[in-house]
Amino acid sequence: MNEKILFVDDEPNVLHSIQRQLHKRFDIAIAEGADEALRVLRDDGPFAVIVSDMRMPKMSGIELLTRVKNMYPETVRLMLTGNADQETAMEAVNNGQIFRFLTKPCSTEDFASAIQSGFDQYRMITTERELLHGTLSGCVEILTDVLGLLNPEAFGRASRIRR
Repeated sequence: MNEKILFVDDEPNVLHSIQRQLHKRFDIAIAEGADEALRVLRDDGPFAVIVSDMRMPKMSGIELLTRVKNMYPETVRLMLTGNADQETAMEAVNNGQIFRFLTKPCSTEDFASAIQSGFDQYRMITTERELLHGTLSGCVEILTDVLGLLNPEAFGRASRIRR
């Protein structure tokens, strides 16, 4: 299962600090800014979790996470920001549909716990999708078998037409 995480910030020191703190716990990729994040997502994605800063040049964290939501709807999105006003939090939740909103500075344990919760959420989303797909496929197969038993002639004709 995909257990990769992408950290996005426009400050390289923040990215390297996060990488040093958490590299033993998680499979981490970093991107300096939103444009690089989109490139990394395209080349190495999808990721189970993405953590983005809010204030970045060219594209805000909310804009980035909204694009990620549209490109990779199963990726769990977290926001880590030093700008924790209520307006920013509401926009992040409503537009980016983020899973967690964290403020800088954030303790390593709280940060790791939020990321682990993100991985748990990702597993739940993908498991549910696989279960629904399997259930739907099974139902179609059973209905096809029932049709074949009830009216073999019509079933045989439908099979020939389908081919």
